[in-house]
Amino acid sequence: MMAEPSLNFVNSGLRNTSKLIVLSLVAVALLLLDNRYNAVKITRTYLATAMYPLQWLAQQPINAISKGLILLKSQQQLILDNKQLKEQNAQLKVRIHLQDVQLRSVAKLDQLTELQKTALTHSQVAQIVSSASNPLADRFIIDKGSQHHIKEGDPVSDENGLIGQITAVQPFSAEVTLITNANSVIPAMVMRTGVRTLIYGRSGSIELRYFPANASLLPNDLLVTSGMDSIYPAGIPIAIVKQAQNGNGSPYYRAIIEPVAHLRNSNFVLVIPQKKALNTSSFGETTVTNNSSIRHD
Repeated sequence: MMAEPSLNFVNSGLRNTSKLIVLSLVAVALLLLDNRYNAVKITRTYLATAMYPLQWLAQQPINAISKGLILLKSQQQLILDNKQLKEQNAQLKVRIHLQDVQLRSVAKLDQLTELQKTALTHSQVAQIVSSASNPLADRFIIDKGSQHHIKEGDPVSDENGLIGQITAVQPFSAEVTLITNANSVIPAMVMRTGVRTLIYGRSGSIELRYFPANASLLPNDLLVTSGMDSIYPAGIPIAIVKQAQNGNGSPYYRAIIEPVAHLRNSNFVLVIPQKKALNTSSFGETTVTNNSSIRHD
């Protein structure tokens, strides 16, 4: 038997080449008609107007994507610029703080140097090189020692007033104990009246324990070293009176005093040579007999 020819519907109709030729002829015809007949032009205008909404809708996703990409790029650039500005601002702030600290240190050093030249010609300016990790510690280390003629017992001050006393000496360094140390006793007097007294350290602060009630003591009175011992020259500021109460049958004032020196904020200090040993001096019921006003238990 002979095989029947199969029916192929795929290849039916015009081929691609034929379609291209037909469409090309149609396009040429439309161009010729468009140039010669106004009706074709008008029809084309109407068709273009009718197709514009479809073209606009088709263009919107592309415009949205383009605007989104531009916005995203701008936002990323703004974030990057903001980050750079913050970093620059932080760097500028740190530089300003460092310059401020340096200026303050230089100003304090100048004041100490001027004080050394005008009033304490034999004193020495030293730098604080170490302090305890505890911010309330009552000791620190300076960069001068026995090789610089620093001696145990020498008073130490800043540009405002008395800070403490040398309590240990090494060849190139020395330990300073603050006046707030619990074993500290400083012969003092009221600058306004000359009444002598003692200032005691109290584990982080200082106090005026036995100021007689029959003497005059007022707020803002300045307490200075009296010079009535073998350590401190007279006239070094120690503390300012904040409150002074007299009464309640007590033979002594109830007073609150504060150091005038920056005990924990100084970078440079002035080491003052102690006075030559004097005879034993008495203040009320307390007697100072040692060459050091830091009592050792």
